[in-house]
Amino acid sequence: MGTHDLIHTETLQIAEMQVRDLIQTPLESRFNRLARMTQRALGTRVAAISFLNKEGEWFKAVTGWNVAELPAARSLASTLLADRRAVAIPDLTRDERTRNHPLVQASPKFRFAAVSPINDRFGHMIGAIAVYDTEPHEVTVDLAEAMTDAGELAQRELLLSDVGGLQQKLLAKLDASRRQALLDELTRLWNRRGGLLLLEQALESARRYNQSVGVCIIDVDDFKLVNDRYGHKMGDVVLRKLAAALVDSIRPDDFACRLGGDEFMLLMSDITTEQFESAMERVRQRVRSLTIRTRSGDVRMSVSVGGILPDLRTASKAEDVLHQADLAMYQVKGEKPKRAVGMSLDF
Repeated sequence: MGTHDLIHTETLQIAEMQVRDLIQTPLESRFNRLARMTQRALGTRVAAISFLNKEGEWFKAVTGWNVAELPAARSLASTLLADRRAVAIPDLTRDERTRNHPLVQASPKFRFAAVSPINDRFGHMIGAIAVYDTEPHEVTVDLAEAMTDAGELAQRELLLSDVGGLQQKLLAKLDASRRQALLDELTRLWNRRGGLLLLEQALESARRYNQSVGVCIIDVDDFKLVNDRYGHKMGDVVLRKLAAALVDSIRPDDFACRLGGDEFMLLMSDITTEQFESAMERVRQRVRSLTIRTRSGDVRMSVSVGGILPDLRTASKAEDVLHQADLAMYQVKGEKPKRAVGMSLDF
């Protein structure tokens, strides 16, 4: 093996390691927002930001399509970025690279695709931003420029490093395997263990700097009915959509976690009672706007939310605070709590 081959192999290994590391990160609103902006700007059914490796494609943010990951054989982005250059295909059924692709031949039967690579700071391709549609599109200069702009924005966001927040500090301390143990596989939020760890750190920080902490619990009402009517697969889709809505509703330095089943927690640091109430209303408005469309009809449901601003002089452990917030949520389900901020909402 020559020197060039060794360098190329090392480059691929570095890129693979970066992708594995990036996969083990929680949902982020900035990527969700960019995916929505790209979808609207190009007028397509789907927009997605994803990471790519030899095993397949993992979606960091996606709108208009219920998917979390794809094996390499089913990834259109992997197919189209074989030469690592941006590409747009007006009609996928007329291109020899894609006419027999599973996503073209079978559901969702895409007819149009435009994909731009996302590179790391050393030029290694580690992901893609893409738009898809079930109808052909004309590939115009404006469309090509919009995809280039979207790709540059996605790349810039990926390279940004904010180490100021609790999440960023925790991520910086953990390798990919340890992160995996703290993340919920379905929703890509922190799991209960990760959430409690961050809550413990938030309480310690709040005591040190004389700040407040807001904790709220979100529970999906009658979620069993969703699984019974639409099936567990659609129930999983609902939970993923709800998780994305929660992440989009909170500040960048706040975080969301899935405690288990259909119960979630939001943690908001350095926040007043008025700001906490406003944040809860923002969550309510975001979730109310959700409509999850299925072949059997639109899925709509309700959730109950209860929250507290704990007294840090008496709140000793994260588990205790979590229990208080959980009681506040159950009070909302029955009667309005006297010492907790809470509400019930629909979507």
